[in-house]
Amino acid sequence: MKKKERLKILLVILIAVFMMFGAAALLLGSFRRSQQKYQEKKEALSALDQVPTVVPTEGVSVTPSPSPTPRPTATPTPIPVKAETFNPDDFWDYWYSTDGLVTVNVYDISQESISFSFYQTDRNQTDAVSADIKAKVAGNAANFSFTDSAGNYATGNLIFDSGELYMNISTGEPVYSIYPNIKCIMSRTQVQPVPDPTATPVPEETEKTQVNTETGEYFFPESSSRYLTDEEINAYSSAQLELAKNEIYARHGRRFVTEYIADYFNSKSWYQGTIDPEIFDSQQDSIFNEYEIANINKIAQTEEQKAAKGK
Repeated sequence: MKKKERLKILLVILIAVFMMFGAAALLLGSFRRSQQKYQEKKEALSALDQVPTVVPTEGVSVTPSPSPTPRPTATPTPIPVKAETFNPDDFWDYWYSTDGLVTVNVYDISQESISFSFYQTDRNQTDAVSADIKAKVAGNAANFSFTDSAGNYATGNLIFDSGELYMNISTGEPVYSIYPNIKCIMSRTQVQPVPDPTATPVPEETEKTQVNTETGEYFFPESSSRYLTDEEINAYSSAQLELAKNEIYARHGRRFVTEYIADYFNSKSWYQGTIDPEIFDSQQDSIFNEYEIANINKIAQTEEQKAAKGK
């Protein structure tokens, strides 16, 4: 009986010891885990202390993070405007050819159309043809065709360029002695046409033998290189001035149909009459220079004045 009691007591003691050891093991494990967490926390704090502090560099601005770009509001696309090719206001009213034979009056013009009157005379201004012309404008040019007052059918074109008016008109088969024929840049300044070198009645037969006895081969040797003075021209009679005027034509090879004029120039060593009058007269705009044109006009004017006075 006593032996059983001792065994129970021993068993209880063993159980108590075992429980004590189990509790001690649990406490030890908990302590170790606590120590491990503490060590990890300590190491983490130590690592944070070793991270360098970022100090902004002086003078360098810190670019802020870009903000989202707002979407632009849609605006209507502007309608393209066609640039004007020329200004119609620059081309109204009167224009004149450089030879003085053609006059144009622009009485209506726009970017789409042009209306103008056309007038062309001969060099002696004794006859003329005219027409009223309307044409469509395309860009800076206008093409047209017309029949003038004498029945000549002509075609042509105009070009509007920086305030300058270029005109080109030609007649294919003329039906009249005067017909539309022009190719030049028109001018706002009107000039007097150069008269044709036609014969002028000679007051006295004796004047023919006295012509050019003082000047040798030429009346005016420098008529193609300078402007003649009034004093130089007034020194001669109307009959002499007729030959002096034709002298400028003769020096370019024009032939003459008036007998005494032809005989006079055929007697000159320098004269070579090789161009028919009709051909020469149709091309003389490109033959004479500015001195010759001016001198022909001045000589013809003085010749006419003297002839009217019988000088």
